[in-house]
Formats: sequence, C-alpha cells, structure tokens
Amino acid sequence: MSEPLHSLGDPREYAGGVSVRVLRAGWFRPDAGGFFGVVPKPMWSRLVETDDRGRLTCRLNLLLVEVGGKRILVETGTGVRMTDKDRDIKGVEGGDPAEALRSVGEDPERIDFVVVSHLHYDHAGGMLGADGRPAFPNARYVIQRDEAEAAHGDELRLQGVMEVEQLDAVRAAGQLAEVNGEVELVDGVRVIRTGGHTRGSQAILLGAERARGRAGDPNDRAIFWGDLIPTRWQIPVRWTSAYDDYPIDAIEVRNELVARAASEGWWCYFTHDPGALPIRIEATDKGYRATE
Repeated sequence: MSEPLHSLGDPREYAGGVSVRVLRAGWFRPDAGGFFGVVPKPMWSRLVETDDRGRLTCRLNLLLVEVGGKRILVETGTGVRMTDKDRDIKGVEGGDPAEALRSVGEDPERIDFVVVSHLHYDHAGGMLGADGRPAFPNARYVIQRDEAEAAHGDELRLQGVMEVEQLDAVRAAGQLAEVNGEVELVDGVRVIRTGGHTRGSQAILLGAERARGRAGDPNDRAIFWGDLIPTRWQIPVRWTSAYDDYPIDAIEVRNELVARAASEGWWCYFTHDPGALPIRIEATDKGYRATE
C-alpha cells in the first residue's frame, strides 16, 4: 500500500472561517457482504474490489476542524484497545487518533471538542488511550443522548457492539457532553441527529448558514456523514448496510440530506472512503452520484 498510514490533508475553508482538514488515521477492512448489505454483489463489485478474504480496504478518516480559536476532532478511529486477534480479523492498521495527530505535528491536548458520530468500534474505539484515560484530556466528547442511552439499553442486537466501557470512562472523567438533536457547538459547526445507522447516529454540518435569500457560494458548507453514508460507493440512497440498525429510517434521512447536499452544493466528507476528499454530489435522471 503506497499511501502513508497517517496523513493530514490541506485545509479547506467554509463560510464563517471554518477550516477543515482530513486526518487519515489508518485503515480497516470490513466484510464486503456486511458493508453493502442488501445490495447485490454484481452492482457493488463494479465500484470496488475485495481482498482474498472478501474484505474491502477502507480508510479511518477523521476531521480536524478549526474555527474561532477552537479545535474540533471528528471521530476517534479504532484506538489501541483492540486485541491482536480482532485487529487481524478486521484488518486494522493504525487507528490511534492521538498518535495520528502527533505524527503530523498536532497536539492531542489542544483539542477542545471530540465529536463521535456513533459508538461502534471504528468510530469510538479511540476515545481512550492505552492507559484507560480519555485520549484528549482537555476536550468535551460530544455524543447524542439517544446513542448513549442505547449503549446501556437491553436491545439484543446491540450487545457487545457499542463502546460502553469507553463511554462510561469519559463520563466518569467529567468530559462527556450529551446533546439532543441538532446543536451548534461553535459558530459554523453543528451536529444533527440522523439515526438510521444506529439510534443516535449524528452527522456534522460545517460552515455558517447562508443568509436568507442569498444565492450562496457552493463552497459555503460541508457535511461529514458518519456511517449514514460511509463512502461515496453508498450514495444511492437505498443502498443500506447490514450494519444499519434502522434501515428504513436510514433511507428516509439519507434521501432528505442527499437532496439538500446536491441542491445546495455541499462538500461531502466520508468516514471510510479511501479516495480524495471532499467531493460533491449531483442529481441525475438516474439518481445521485459523486462528482469531483
């Protein structure tokens, strides 16, 4: 693999002075059948190849956002607390968000907010360091209340799937910030509860809202989709994953947000896409597609 394990993309600025860079924190290799769920292999195999174990090669993409003197990390990757067996099964390389930051000259102690889209291992696994303490000691960890409650619920499907121990450790350290629905963290950075993938999944809108009645520059805003749309391969709104807990909800909210992204020219960041980011989405007579 010729690409570096860790890298930090060039900054892209959105309305309100919101600067966004893509932090490549490592790789992982999910099972292709689970990743594409109900989508027939003849359709998804035109877009991407698998390895000899039927796995896709996906990135662990984080965002480093700066605005108004605040620094926000979006997602935490897999972290360092997985067993060697799990790392082999899931094909994880790297995944430590604090190490990824240090490797590109950034200080984890300067992070003010950590936004976690949901509590699956490949997004929330790096909330703690190897010592069991929050990996970002000066940050508030932002999670939807529905997601935190689901992690402690009794749904059989969720048992052993959510990063409950890490969630509880962050809470015990006084660093957990549970939010409910759509909330602006700082000017130009807004989390929105989407549900669909998990009960409390959230996406992140970047860039100040356009003034009412103004045509707007297409560079004004961007969205980080979380696992609602993990790569550009899943832009067709009905392409749900086997890992989506609420696939009907996922289809509905994806349809709404993808339509907005296309019509308003939002730039799009995907959590597991191995390609160049961001991209935009356009509407065609056959549905939506990625456009560079």
